Amino acid sequence: MSSPCKLPHGHSHQHSHHHHHHHGGPEEDPAAAVQNTAEDYSNWDIVKATQHGMLERCRELVDAGYDVRQPDKENVTLLHWAAINNRLELVKYFISKGAIVDQLGGTLNSTPLHWAVRQGHLQMVIMLMRCGADPTLIDGEGYSSLHLAVLFQHLPIIAYLVSKGQSVDSPDMNGMTPLMLSAHRIIGLEPTNFLLKLNPSIHATDKVERNTALHWAVVSGNVNALDLLLESGCNLDAVNAKGETPLEIARQTRNRLTVHILAGEAQMRSRRSSRIMKALQQYEISLVSLMVLLIIWAVGYVLDMNTDSWLLKGTLLALLTAASQLFARHFIGYKSQKSLPAIFFSCSIFWMFLTWFIYFLPSLARMMFQLPFIISMLFLFYFFYKTWSTDPGYIKSSEEESRQTIITLAEAGCLDGRLFCTSCLVKKPVRSMHCQTCNSCVARFDQHCMWTGQCIGAGNQHYFVLFLGSLSLVGNWMIYATAVYWSDHCGVGSKKDGMWMMLSHMIDCSPWVLYMFCLVCTFTIWASLMLLVQLYQITFLGLTTQERISLQVQNRHLKHQVSLRRTPFNRGCRQNLSDFFHCQCFGLIKSQQAIDWTKQFHGGIPPARMRHPQTV
Repeated sequence: MSSPCKLPHGHSHQHSHHHHHHHGGPEEDPAAAVQNTAEDYSNWDIVKATQHGMLERCRELVDAGYDVRQPDKENVTLLHWAAINNRLELVKYFISKGAIVDQLGGTLNSTPLHWAVRQGHLQMVIMLMRCGADPTLIDGEGYSSLHLAVLFQHLPIIAYLVSKGQSVDSPDMNGMTPLMLSAHRIIGLEPTNFLLKLNPSIHATDKVERNTALHWAVVSGNVNALDLLLESGCNLDAVNAKGETPLEIARQTRNRLTVHILAGEAQMRSRRSSRIMKALQQYEISLVSLMVLLIIWAVGYVLDMNTDSWLLKGTLLALLTAASQLFARHFIGYKSQKSLPAIFFSCSIFWMFLTWFIYFLPSLARMMFQLPFIISMLFLFYFFYKTWSTDPGYIKSSEEESRQTIITLAEAGCLDGRLFCTSCLVKKPVRSMHCQTCNSCVARFDQHCMWTGQCIGAGNQHYFVLFLGSLSLVGNWMIYATAVYWSDHCGVGSKKDGMWMMLSHMIDCSPWVLYMFCLVCTFTIWASLMLLVQLYQITFLGLTTQERISLQVQNRHLKHQVSLRRTPFNRGCRQNLSDFFHCQCFGLIKSQQAIDWTKQFHGGIPPARMRHPQTV
């Protein structure tokens, strides 16, 4: 582009980027600007006035006859200087006076748009393109505006250029697509991860080496890009102009880590392509559920074995653990890994249910014990299923809607993380958040609950609260039944027995019951504490878990702390409960019409909700 650009006072401006050349020019220091406004700028030349955004001085000089198209000795025009310093008013003025929008200039023969892209000035990019700037033009290095945005990792500009019609697979002079360039030149997750969301061709090759993006990631040893490209399904067998696969290049470069990653991926893909594995993949969740069910039983069976040899039991448990690890490594895919805690929870509940009928029924045979337990268990199964199966409020958007959203937000100056999700490419509603586990934005996001395998949001939080209540109830019944069983069958409860003697009786009497008791206590304590937290937040704060934690974190860094109870969403205890459960208590409480939180955007909170001026 340009040679190192000089500040008016002769100081060289250094601007660091993840790129081996020095690009761009001076970017105005706000403090210096304030100081300079106090100076007499009536004798400044037009370049210095342009760099500092002195519109009146520039007008004086242009009115006196200065040609705005006139370049300096390095072929740099005033429009270049205005673009690199983000002087929007001056760009409008110079173009109105005849400045050429796509004038090439500087050492790297770049347009003003190239200069603006390198500096990351999104509003300047938008204005220049509105004035007719062509983003497909290449500079002296052979890069278009999109390639430069990738090299300098300006994600909003990448999003805007692609949304305005730039092909995400547009080649540079060497036939390198933005994805190849990112994999080769940018060590890090971005912008490779962002580009992959824009549906690029992962199998395209460049003109010279005939390398794919995966080849280029291996050449540069870019492990972050390598992982992302493999996850996207890049072809491991693709060959370049020399007939080399990515793995062969990795071996030539002697990079042990890339060799290990590629060889491991090839081995895994080979296993998955076998007929048996393809058949297993169809029933993966069912198979994993069956295995977890058997493993929970097997642990209990070993503990319950009629032998005094704890060495034997320990050895069997160690073998069982090793077999479980082997099974997990070869048969559990990413989908099952995500669901594993929920599968473990479901299987544990199944064994608790059986334990009640096999062990506890004789001691608690009366209907007054059986009926409440069975009703509680039915509620637990129902609300667990509803929490798991109900859409929590995923924010969905078509490709065309995403494109329009990007353009609208960018042109309004709002294309930032507060209003736009770079992972889902959607406009974020108020109270929403991106869940990394589900890889989706969720309306009125509360948390991702591993025991249900689902996000908790606007669509299913009320089911989640009822699920917690049911689980607490079932857990307490199980604890009571266990105490009765120990008292009747194990002689536990005598005041003469010490703690160790009681524990010894429990272990000797029935290790299985003690094993189930430990599981029950774990889930009951979690459910009871979570239920209390949820009810407190819903009733007294009107907040989600995520909002409460965010406010608490913010308050640690603020002198004037924000009260958790003074938010736009707190409408008083009764009204909060009524709104949350959508109930009117037979007309005693005025319940607002249910709000669709997937469509409530910043600035669009219903007036009834705006009880206090603070926002979350």
